[in-house]
Amino acid sequence: MGLFERRPLTAGEIGIGKRVFGDEIDWPRVRVFQGPPLGFGAMVPRGRTIVFSKWRAARDFTRANANEQGWLVHELMHVWQAAHGKVLAISKLGALGSKAYAYSPKAGVSLRKFNIESQAEIARHLYLARLGAPESGAPDKQWLEQVWSTR
Repeated sequence: MGLFERRPLTAGEIGIGKRVFGDEIDWPRVRVFQGPPLGFGAMVPRGRTIVFSKWRAARDFTRANANEQGWLVHELMHVWQAAHGKVLAISKLGALGSKAYAYSPKAGVSLRKFNIESQAEIARHLYLARLGAPESGAPDKQWLEQVWSTR
């Protein structure tokens, strides 16, 4: 895929996404766009289009390692958020900097209590846990499943 090209998700990428989101995303409408090298790895500026920059080239993520597939799931969470009424540009104002991605697992907390980047990290960690490749230091699968069920 070349610079400034756009494509739909592959069947395999939809399968990756369905491990977390099931049919809660309108999969045929999601697009992947390869942007130029800028100061970010990926973002979802318009709700259904994931823009990749730098090292996260927009390729078929079924050929990527589990960690990179997890980043696709992170970006798909932003697609899910937009589809469920989040205005991402406004919500991002409350989730700036590297600390926005960190979260503390607390019993009984709802997914809605986390900012958009922490929610996306929860989705990524859940994907990796369901895949059997949990990230070191991430909350356990039981907590991830519990908080995910509150969405």
